[in-house]
Amino acid sequence: MALIVAAMAFLACFALAGTLGASKLANAWTEGLSGAATVRIGAEDGAPEQQLGIVLDILKSSEGVIDAVPLTTDEVAALLKPWFGATPELADLPAPAIVAVTIDPLNEPDATIIQARLDGAAAGAVYDDHGEWRGRAASAAHAVRSVAIGALIVCALAIASVVVLTVRSGLSAQKENIATLRLAGAEDRYVARLYQSRYFWLGLLGGFLGCLLAFAAMVGFDAMPTVSRALPALELPTYWWLVFLGVILFVVILCILAARLTVLGTLRRGA
Repeated sequence: MALIVAAMAFLACFALAGTLGASKLANAWTEGLSGAATVRIGAEDGAPEQQLGIVLDILKSSEGVIDAVPLTTDEVAALLKPWFGATPELADLPAPAIVAVTIDPLNEPDATIIQARLDGAAAGAVYDDHGEWRGRAASAAHAVRSVAIGALIVCALAIASVVVLTVRSGLSAQKENIATLRLAGAEDRYVARLYQSRYFWLGLLGGFLGCLLAFAAMVGFDAMPTVSRALPALELPTYWWLVFLGVILFVVILCILAARLTVLGTLRRGA
């Protein structure tokens, strides 16, 4: 019983880590994208210098745009490097011109209006406010949170089911002793308290062991640079001890309630 509770508490800790980590990553992505936009000027659309000047004039005169700075050739090559690699012929390719736009997060410009102005000036430019990427980041974070919440629910149901089964087995094995107690005047609540006390300690032991193992695993992951970079959700902030304490408390309360309700329900049905 204690080992099963410990396993469920261990999984609950990692589910919470996934939930908190997904929220942290989503916030970092959206905050990083919310104050910036880009404009791409195709290399095939005429004289890039003239187009660049038109684009900069339009951007700097648009409401909500704080600044617009064209990227250098080396900066554009660095952006293309992950797809093309460090190819010597890359400098000879007709790379697009990129303008980094700084926007006001509290007063973001209307992307459709800016794009319409760029189209009207025949600048051959495409304005991207990163709205699609922000939406994808939010959707990914929501999906991870949903899976983590589902895992927590499954862990809670598993703990409750194990408690119910073991309590019923104990009531069946102690049927004669319980009947003797009831003949002596003991109420069903007294019997329930006996089981509550036992499962309080089992839940406390299992929750503590599970959280201790989860803590050790997270510390081990955090100490491995390759894993910590790939799984930043498992980093250990200062408030994690409160999370572990919350998991232990949740497990203990769940064990107590499941034991009490199972005993009272079984005894009232005449077991």
